[in-house]
Amino acid sequence: MAIFSELPAMASNAVQQAQEDMALIARGEETDLPWRRLRVLFDHGLVEINTPVILGGLLAGSRTSISWTNRGMRFMGQASSD
Repeated sequence: MAIFSELPAMASNAVQQAQEDMALIARGEETDLPWRRLRVLFDHGLVEINTPVILGGLLAGSRTSISWTNRGMRFMGQASSD
């Protein structure tokens, strides 16, 4: 059984990069985001992947998206309903 420890806090330059990447996601420009940087946002619980529930048919095109979590909203100074 694997036990994961708490992630260390991000250095100031990493915080700045994460904020820039979160802004990209807010603008819908996450396709330009390299996986290694997106992975940092996932690891720190700042973003999540959303997929639709398909009922009675197929969806045309991708409906999968990346969005901020409540933790991500707090990280970016936004209020959350958490």
